[in-house]
Amino acid sequence: MISYSRRALLVTAVATRSLGAQRVPVDTTSRRDSAVAVDSTTSAQSPVSAGDHAVHFDKRLAVGLVLGSLAVMPLDRQAESWLQRPSLQSSSTLHSTAGGFNWLGGTGVLAGSVGALAIGRLTGNDRLSEVGLHTTEAIVASGAIVAVTKGIMGRQRPYLEKGDPGDFFVGRGFGNGGLASFPSGHTAAAFSAATVLSIEAHRSWPKAAPIISPLLYGGATAVGLARMYGSHHWASDVALGATVGTLTGIQVMRYNDAHPENKLSRWLAHTSIAPDGSRGVSVGVSLPLR
Repeated sequence: MISYSRRALLVTAVATRSLGAQRVPVDTTSRRDSAVAVDSTTSAQSPVSAGDHAVHFDKRLAVGLVLGSLAVMPLDRQAESWLQRPSLQSSSTLHSTAGGFNWLGGTGVLAGSVGALAIGRLTGNDRLSEVGLHTTEAIVASGAIVAVTKGIMGRQRPYLEKGDPGDFFVGRGFGNGGLASFPSGHTAAAFSAATVLSIEAHRSWPKAAPIISPLLYGGATAVGLARMYGSHHWASDVALGATVGTLTGIQVMRYNDAHPENKLSRWLAHTSIAPDGSRGVSVGVSLPLR
C-alpha cells in the first residue's frame, strides 16, 4: 500500500513538471502586420498556437489531470496512515522542515511574487516586475478557484477525524476551516508559482531550465507533503491542488502572451515605486489624459 501512495504522488509531480516545462502556445496572428513579412528565425523562437487543436488538447489534458487527481482518493487512507506513523511524527527535524514548507506554500510564494513585482518597479527592472506580476496573478487566480471549490465540497480535514477521508458536507465549507480540505490551497499556490517560474526560466535561461524546473516542482511537491504530514490534507486534496495550480499557471501565461496590453499591465506601466527618503517607499500612479 505504501508503494502505491508514493507512486501516486510521484506521478502527480512528474505530470505537473512536464506541463510547466512546455512552451505556452499563443496565437500571434492578430499582432502581425499583413504588410510585413514574418522573419523565420523570430517565428521559430516565439511560441505560436497550433489553432483549435491546441485548445482542445488543453481541455482534454485538464480533464485527464482532474480525473487523475480524483483517482488518488482510494489511496487517501493509506497515505495518511504512512505519514502519521510515530517514527515520522516524533521527528523534530521533520516537524521543523514541514513547518518551513507550510510557510512557503502559504505566505512565502505570495510574498516572494509581490516582492519581485515591487523590487522590479523600484529598480526599473521591467523583466523582474513582469515575472512578479505573472506569478502573483497565477497565485491569486488559483486561490479563487480553490476557495470556491473548498466551500462547495465541504470536505472534513484529517485532523478532525483520522482515517475517514469520505466525509463531505456539500456547501458547508464556506467560512469553516475544518471543512475546507479539498483541494489544498497551499499546494495550488506553490504549483501555480512553480509553473509560471518554470515557463519563464525556459524562456530566459533555456540552458539552466532543466535544473531550475525540477527544483521548483520539487519544492511545490514538498509543500503538499508537508500539508499531509501535519494532517491538514488528504493525498487527493494535494493532487487536485497541484492540478489546479499548474493549469492556472499555464492559462495565466497564455493570457498574458495573447494580451500583452491588458488592463492590469497598462496600469502597472504607469505605476512607479521609489524611496521616499525616510526608510520607506512612495507609490505613484500617472494616468494618461488620452
